[in-house]
Amino acid sequence: MSSKTKINKPNWLSLINIDSVYSFDRQRQAFSLFTMITIALVLITYLVIINHRIYEPILTASLVSVNLTIVGCIVYFIKTKQLNAIALITLMIVFVMCLALVSTGGKENTALYWLMFYPVAVFAILGVKLGAWLSSAMLLSCIVMLYGPDMGQVMYGEVEKTRFVAAFSLVLVFSFIGEYFRHRSHLAIADITLEQKQHAYTDQLTGAPNRRFITSHFLKLAASRPAHYLPLSILLIDLDNFKQLNDTYGHDFGDTVLIEFTKLLESQFSATALKARYGGEEFVVILPQMTTIEASILANRFRECVQHHVILTDKQQRVSLTCSIGIAQANHIDDYDSALKQADEYLYQAKSQGRNKVIFAHGEYVSQ
Repeated sequence: MSSKTKINKPNWLSLINIDSVYSFDRQRQAFSLFTMITIALVLITYLVIINHRIYEPILTASLVSVNLTIVGCIVYFIKTKQLNAIALITLMIVFVMCLALVSTGGKENTALYWLMFYPVAVFAILGVKLGAWLSSAMLLSCIVMLYGPDMGQVMYGEVEKTRFVAAFSLVLVFSFIGEYFRHRSHLAIADITLEQKQHAYTDQLTGAPNRRFITSHFLKLAASRPAHYLPLSILLIDLDNFKQLNDTYGHDFGDTVLIEFTKLLESQFSATALKARYGGEEFVVILPQMTTIEASILANRFRECVQHHVILTDKQQRVSLTCSIGIAQANHIDDYDSALKQADEYLYQAKSQGRNKVIFAHGEYVSQ
């Protein structure tokens, strides 16, 4: 007798996503970025308006250019939704501005205080890896400017420099720790969510997708990418005389039959076809971008495969199987329910006309 084990996880599981989990993290990233951008635009605009008569023309022009670049990044994001690209560009601009601020000293040599926000912002927006690189680069650049040779930069007191390096290092370390473990927690939650979703969409006996997967996930996916899926051919398949098999050989053997039948579905239909257990001994196969005429050829080939397949019982008795199939076509996702109902009617006809048949709108295949 065949071993009663689940089939290997097929590629349908790759269709399951947890976009909602990552969507919230992306929203957090975007909110952090645009909060910083808003503050930067307001602050730079304020400084230019208040101090344009004091600043050197080149400094005023530089600040205006920065504002225009940031606005350009926003426009680019609106058009492309490339959040990571504009986040990196914006934070590099802020990086250069911070170094320029340290070099000039700012108002009353308070420039160093303004840099404390940078590790917090860069880790929140760019994540652990890029956050660590940019924050470390900022710290090293500041150390070179504070303790390196005189290149025309403003001079700070020894105590002020030491306190800044110590404080900035602490902010960097704790920002890294916070973001690192937040990211690890996020990945763990994502893994748990994906596992729970896969479990909910999987038939526990056969390992095949269940009805919930089709109605809650697959149809939404197909609706979002109709060119990749439509038209759909729907095969509703029922094992013939399954109750009799259960009554004769026991429920364990019935489970084995269902598992073996699922393996046949996996082996006889392509990887692009969705093979699901719809309930009891009823299965559904959805064939993307295929008409009923094309699908009927595959269905009949499968029917013939099933009728020639033999399963051995515990007592080495040879048991043959047959199945009946109804086929319908959905040209739009909204037509799925009506097409499934039509396939069910054709399946009923196949069962009532003697079983081991494939029936569809344009004809039928019968046992030979």
